[in-house]
Formats: sequence, C-alpha cells, structure tokens
Amino acid sequence: MKDLNKSTLGLYLPSFFCMKIEALTYGEDMTEREISLFIHEYVHFLQSFTTIYGLERINTNFAVIANMINWIKEQGQKKIEVPISEEILNTIIFNNNKISKLTWGDNDDISNLYITNLDIDEIQIDEQRYVESVALIYKDENGEESCCSFGAREINECMAYLMEQYITKDYEKSPDHPYNTTVKVTNFLYPQLLKDKRNLFVICDKALMSSNPGPEYVRIVKWLSDIKFIPSTPDELFFLLDMNWDSYDMGQKTNMLDAFVSRIRIVRNNLHSLIQDEHFTGYHTWLDTICDYAIDLRKTEPMFWLDIVDNGYVKDNTYFQAILHFAGSPLIETVKHEYFFVNPEGCDTECVSYFKVFCQIFQLLSEGKSKCELMPWCHNSPKVVNINETCYNCPWRHEESNGELCPFKAIWQHWGLNPIEITITP
Repeated sequence: MKDLNKSTLGLYLPSFFCMKIEALTYGEDMTEREISLFIHEYVHFLQSFTTIYGLERINTNFAVIANMINWIKEQGQKKIEVPISEEILNTIIFNNNKISKLTWGDNDDISNLYITNLDIDEIQIDEQRYVESVALIYKDENGEESCCSFGAREINECMAYLMEQYITKDYEKSPDHPYNTTVKVTNFLYPQLLKDKRNLFVICDKALMSSNPGPEYVRIVKWLSDIKFIPSTPDELFFLLDMNWDSYDMGQKTNMLDAFVSRIRIVRNNLHSLIQDEHFTGYHTWLDTICDYAIDLRKTEPMFWLDIVDNGYVKDNTYFQAILHFAGSPLIETVKHEYFFVNPEGCDTECVSYFKVFCQIFQLLSEGKSKCELMPWCHNSPKVVNINETCYNCPWRHEESNGELCPFKAIWQHWGLNPIEITITP
C-alpha cells in the first residue's frame, strides 16, 4: 500500500487479487505518477502468488472464509447476525490470525526511523507453537525511543518502493516505515550490501520464500556479514545464496523450489474447491494459468525481479511487459471506481471479479459491510446486470436479470447461502 500524509494512494488486498490506485484510468493515458502507483501495487500482485509467504497468506485467508461458510451452515439457523461475534470469529480463526499478524509486521507509518537495536524474539502462540518476531528499537525524528516489528509487510513494501525508483519516473518520497525499513535494517546490520540496492531484491525474495520472512531476512544479512561477503553484482549474491543458504519447511531442510511447488499445489486445490460448477469454468482456467506461470517463472527465470529492474523504464521494459502479458493483472479499481483488468495469456474471462466477491463476503461476515463495491463492474459488464437498491444494502438478495446473476449473488447462491437471512447489527 502507498499511503502518504494519511491519504491512501494505492492499495493491494493480499490474497484477493484486487488493487486500488489513485488514477483516473488504466492504460496508455495514465500519467507518470499513476504508472508509478500501478507498478507499486503490481509488485504486490506478483509477490502474492510467486512466493511461499504470499501463497501461505492466500491459503490462510481462504481457509478462514471456508470456515465461516461452514460455521453458518452448521448452525442450522436461517437467521445470522453480522458481524459475527469476536468470540465466534476467534473459534473459527483459531490462532492463525495471531500468527499472521506476527509474521506480517507493523501497520503503522513512521516518517523517520533510526534503528538503535534489533532482536529476534520467540512469541508463544499456544502450548506447542512459538513464532519468531523481529523487534526494532528506534528513535524517531524527536529523539524519542520506541519499538516496532519487522516482517513481511516491510519486505514487500521495500521491493515495491525500490521497483518504483528503478523503472518509473514520478514516484514520491515515502515514510521510512514500512517503505525504507528493510534498507534501514540492512544498513544497521551490514551497510556494505547497500552499495548496490539491487542486492535487496535478492535477499527480500529469498526471505519471502519462507513462512516467516522477517527473521529469515535478518539471518541472511547477518550471515553475509559474518562471512564478510560483498557481492560484485546482485547475480553473484543470488548464486551464493542459491548454493549455500539452506531452506526449511516445517522444520525440515528442503529444496526451496520443491517447497514452492508444494505450496502452490495446495493453494490451487483449495481455491478450485471453493467454486466448482461449470458456470465458473473461466475462474478455474485463470487459476491454473497463473499457477502454472508462477511455477515456470520460478523454474526458468528465478532472478525475474532483477530482470525487471535491469530492463529499465516500464514503458520500454519488454521484460515487464512480457510478465504482464503472461501473468495478467489483478482487478484494478481507479479513483473513479471504474474497474480494469488484463487477462493472462490463454484466458478470456471476467473471473477476477469473483475474488472481489470473496473479499466482500469476508467483510460482510466479519465487519458487517453490506454495500456491494462491484456496481461499476456490473454496470459496464457485457452481461447485463440491473443495479438496484439491493446492491446498496443486501447484495445477497439480488435477483437475476436476463438469465444472469451478479458476481456477488452467483457466489452466494453457489455456496448454498440463499436461505440465510442476514441482519446487520451496529
């Protein structure tokens, strides 16, 4: 997310393949600043399905949604009050939410971050599980000492912000936390690596190919400092880590590519199982296409982040354009609430709207948000869907028009939720 002066300029919804950018349109007419915002959020899109951490986050979020739907059905009731109570949500989510927050990092923006100390703590989740968390002690611009955490969010934002600087022309200076936190951590631990900031793409990506990127990043940089390795090129750093840095999965030493393929297979199967009838064929084709492409990218072009960077300005960057062509894009929402998307090679589908529906149903059940945000999508869709008062208050009651269901109702009905009466409580 790009958030300057408390004004949200861009947002990517992890796991739900949706982005929002403060742009009037998407395409050739975008300004340089709008292009920069798009690139920032597009990096998050790639991170979500080409890294082990991104895949695990997808799997966790959709497991929560599936558990919510199953809980509703198991109640044997036709009336459900939303938002679902915190007590019930905690039962549904178990401890996954706590683990996700610890590995994610901090949500606060900090203008100036002067790190004075760093430590990896073990946080107890339950009787059997502990999760490592990186704590940063820092001084702000007023010299006051405070603490924040360093995790996947800070690593994700560093990569996206650096990518803006390398391949776009009109990016804006951002707060140290989260956008420069990874640079600050590296400078604190081993500043020699910052002689070429492209090195950070290598280490960030390596860290994101783990379940807990923050501690993994710190350990990698400390190891490089211990062996006093200063890479002559980022490629040299990549090959050193590829040959010498051990990857672990569930506590067991593993091949990183094998672990990635295993994760993407699990995510693919779980997302396929969410919606299964022939009406959603395009969704399954899209899912298989981007999963297959992610595996191919990891197998044949593991340094793809560096390849994007080294090909320069985005409009002339044939490598980035190729990725956009084969991976497509998430659902892109502009400041005018218009929607755009790019289908990956071999797909002809509007299925990305379904991921927005998944997010909206999650927000309906957990937060009580009832207004459908896909009205502009339905208004401009070649499938004629009438916009009426139910879209504003209760999209689950929307009726089909001309034989077509709106995306929200199509998913709601497929999940067997039509008999459920929803009551919104303040």
